[in-house]
Amino acid sequence: MAPEYAIAVRRIAIPALIALLGSTAHAEPFLTRNQNPLLALHGLPSPLLARLPSAGGGRVAGVINWSNTEKQDFSTDGSYTLDAEVLELRLHFTHALGKRYAVHAELPWRQVSEGSLDGFIDDWHGVFGLPGGSRRRLPEDQLLIEFEQGGTTLISIDESTSGIGDIPIALGYQLYATDGAALAAWLTVKAPTGSADDLTGSGAVDVAATLAGQSQLHDRWQLFGQASVAWLGEGELLPEQQESFAWTLMGGLTWNAWRALDVTAQVEANSKLYDGIESELDGDAVVLTLGGSWRTAGGWRYDVGVSEDLQAGASPDIVFNFAVARSYR
Repeated sequence: MAPEYAIAVRRIAIPALIALLGSTAHAEPFLTRNQNPLLALHGLPSPLLARLPSAGGGRVAGVINWSNTEKQDFSTDGSYTLDAEVLELRLHFTHALGKRYAVHAELPWRQVSEGSLDGFIDDWHGVFGLPGGSRRRLPEDQLLIEFEQGGTTLISIDESTSGIGDIPIALGYQLYATDGAALAAWLTVKAPTGSADDLTGSGAVDVAATLAGQSQLHDRWQLFGQASVAWLGEGELLPEQQESFAWTLMGGLTWNAWRALDVTAQVEANSKLYDGIESELDGDAVVLTLGGSWRTAGGWRYDVGVSEDLQAGASPDIVFNFAVARSYR
């Protein structure tokens, strides 16, 4: 090996190895949110960056959220069933516009079907002695989203659908950034490119304002959070019951467990998006996501997470989250 080449390799490889093996947590939220087949159609923002990319740089990510919901509720006035599996593929793109501004866009594709996870989840509940709830009453691998109230059918879907979802575009501004902390403000507009009939979109333009922050607590611990309020345009899915405003809160803690491996716990809550439906299936929700991230010297990040509904009803029984992301300059 020529001396000049060896020197060049050392100059590149050694800093990359130090970055890879360093003990600093790299806190970023899992790219997931409430995957309720009805709520996910509205403009509650995905987790957004607290630290914007440097000028001319950005980040791309591909995300899979695979969720299963099997719940049934009854009231004196009606019956409500959410029995579906949703596979959502979402491409994220963020690019810096100068030193303090960035633009973010997402391209989603959604499939709503009977799925194949019911048996696995039933076995999981049985092994660990977890309550089965509505799963004991509903057929395995069935698709049925049906709300009946006051003798009227508000919604009834029993055939698989798929297609491009509503597209959100956001503009971000870096309010504050140091080595140990960052805070950014985002304004998101969601365009109705999906279809309410196919459960790929709400049929309305939604607008959301978001504050996203992160703070280094210790070399191995980092805290992150996000708060959003959304104005929801009048959609085509349950328009008479839909709320005009909704909020979300998300927070999490990341621990650098070993070299390039980070472990994260993340909790998200959102307000109800529908009113007048006498069921918890569309009420307030609290979701816990646990998982890990692996970072490579080449700048790639791989996420694996599992979400559970802490407040049963308005969020899926389980969501598997997979993501791969890479920053560029």
